[in-house]
Amino acid sequence: MLKSVLVASIMLSSVPASAIRWDFDDGTTQGWSAKEDRRAAREFNQFRGEVEAGVWRISVDPAVTKILSSVASGELISSTIGYDSGLFDHFRIRFRTVHDHPTEGRFGLGWENASGFKDDFETLVYKRIVYTTEWQEVVISLDGQEGWEGLLKKMVLNFSLGGSATEVVEWFEVDWIELTGVEEQLQGELPPPPIAYFRFAGADLFVAPVFYPIAPGTGQEFDAGGYLGDKKGGVLTDLDGDGDLDLFGLWSGERATERGPQYKSGWLMAVNDGRGILERGPVIEEVGESSTAGSIIPRLVLEVVGADLTGDGKNEIAITINNRESPTEVWSVGPELQVEVLAQMDRPIHGVADWDGDSRGELFVGGATFAGSFEEMIAGTAEFASTLAVWDVEQGVWTVEEVGAAQDYTPLQIGDFTRDGILDVLWGSILGREDRWIVGALGEELHRGEVFEFAERKRLLGVGDFDGDGQVDFLTEFTNHQIDGSRGLVLQRKGAGDRLAAEVLYDDRLLRRSPVLVTDLNGDGVDDWVFIGGDRASGFGVFVEWGGSVQPTQAGERYRLAGTPRHVLAGDMDNDGDVDLVVLDPILGGVHLLKSTLAEQATAVLTPAAAQPAQHRLGDSYPNPFNPAVVLPLDLATDAARVSLTVYDVLGRRVRQVRDGPLQAGSHRFTWDGRDEQGRAVAAGVYVYQVAVDGQVEAKKATKLP
Repeated sequence: MLKSVLVASIMLSSVPASAIRWDFDDGTTQGWSAKEDRRAAREFNQFRGEVEAGVWRISVDPAVTKILSSVASGELISSTIGYDSGLFDHFRIRFRTVHDHPTEGRFGLGWENASGFKDDFETLVYKRIVYTTEWQEVVISLDGQEGWEGLLKKMVLNFSLGGSATEVVEWFEVDWIELTGVEEQLQGELPPPPIAYFRFAGADLFVAPVFYPIAPGTGQEFDAGGYLGDKKGGVLTDLDGDGDLDLFGLWSGERATERGPQYKSGWLMAVNDGRGILERGPVIEEVGESSTAGSIIPRLVLEVVGADLTGDGKNEIAITINNRESPTEVWSVGPELQVEVLAQMDRPIHGVADWDGDSRGELFVGGATFAGSFEEMIAGTAEFASTLAVWDVEQGVWTVEEVGAAQDYTPLQIGDFTRDGILDVLWGSILGREDRWIVGALGEELHRGEVFEFAERKRLLGVGDFDGDGQVDFLTEFTNHQIDGSRGLVLQRKGAGDRLAAEVLYDDRLLRRSPVLVTDLNGDGVDDWVFIGGDRASGFGVFVEWGGSVQPTQAGERYRLAGTPRHVLAGDMDNDGDVDLVVLDPILGGVHLLKSTLAEQATAVLTPAAAQPAQHRLGDSYPNPFNPAVVLPLDLATDAARVSLTVYDVLGRRVRQVRDGPLQAGSHRFTWDGRDEQGRAVAAGVYVYQVAVDGQVEAKKATKLP
């Protein structure tokens, strides 16, 4: 249950002892995080902050999130607390603003002491207060508050510092936060709750991410700022016919008008320079029936794919957009990246695959019909029928061929789930009438398919053979939270009979921020999966999970990302034969590129001596200047027993050990993610990166931008 209660009093006070006290004296936020306070749920626009001398200083500038309707307001959210609520009867906090005058705003407190938010979700009016530039304390009485009972999971503090253009407060400082009660006078002070951070390691198969700007809102479908589902944010495809993968992405944003912020959305293109760097192309605005804040949302894109659909050797774009009479269109892209509509269809896209062996993709489209009243539909007695068809073109003529139909089931995904060369269809029960999925070969009657029964209905995230046993496996969420959205990850595999056995890979401490992408990332013929995840205290980044074992996540990799990453795409961006990752980031307005080193690892053993570098050499970093990450090249003429690559500040203090150990001869690329040994982002300025190879030392400089 989440309760927001009135501020009971604002005073300077003294309490004999603290039940729990977060004082930030260790230089961290001790599990607390700060984010923008938005009307929409499930958005994760984290505010920048730093802890110095035991004071947590938070930037609450609305420009951080680039939302025109933002004001200087935010939320402080704790990590899991895990103590009984009855131990505490007061909440206390000490804070101040950094501004040239006091401002009038609001303050409120919320908490969660149940597993989710249902009918007992309640928000009460916040009390207006004056935020001063001197230290002030807020004390909130919890004794007798309705809902203050049971295990306390987390707390949420809401503050609004003033909404007018002349009262924008850029910094908010917190000295300490306390929960107090009568029990601590008997039992003594309780230890702070333990914090379980997700650890984001350095480069492994993928080098650390490098960010490239494209345009604000890159990869964001219009969703009022929150992550509302698993819609695709874009696709990697060859737009200009040069053989490189380019980006066709969605975008969304705002513009200022006399009537207030006007929402806008559309799509953009970015062209690959051959090395994986995407350069901005045209940005096209899709005009919907909407206009200003508070009115209707622009059209939403439901699906987008890129493939050679016509057999002309060039890739086309197929896109389904709602609020249209013919929602699905196929576009050709000209040499100047201009778009021409080739065909239209009144049925939505379900996927693309080569179903007839002609080495080009065909579109799969669906359809559905209901027979019955609205009341019958809600009751589950209405008749429902769905169809699946292939939409193909021969010599410029587009035709539709029906390849599947079912009663009370609808096609969810199409693909070769077990890599046996046969296309499969995953069917799901309409409106949750039956707790089962059915997988059958394309064209096979539904009753002949394999049945997979599950004990509890969860959102389906991915389908594939994740353990290499030739059987279909499923990825689902652990739970869905009304405020935070999708939490956790569960692997579902066949047990006894038709029943799926659930294996929890991540529980509700993981917040998932993107769809799950299922593909073979390391060339072993087994499906892997990748997604954006983390939590507010640890930050968010790319989670790479390797399939092929009984415990697939044991050897996973994680890469922390700046900004607000939203979607992960996969493809060979630099034409070296392996799969790279491209992450779309709407707030930073561009992409994070994570290049795979699989090809380098393969050639490190096979490279002939003549191709080896002639001498040891530390290369020039790139990009330089950088933000947030930089690549540090190193050539080795011979195998080295020990290579130490270290980053220092200009005062000679060690910032980060990038590499320390033996290394084979060859050309290597190391990536520093712009963080120190504790995982904190370093300040802008000049840094020295130094390599010591068996006693030989060389150093160069790199500059980090603000």
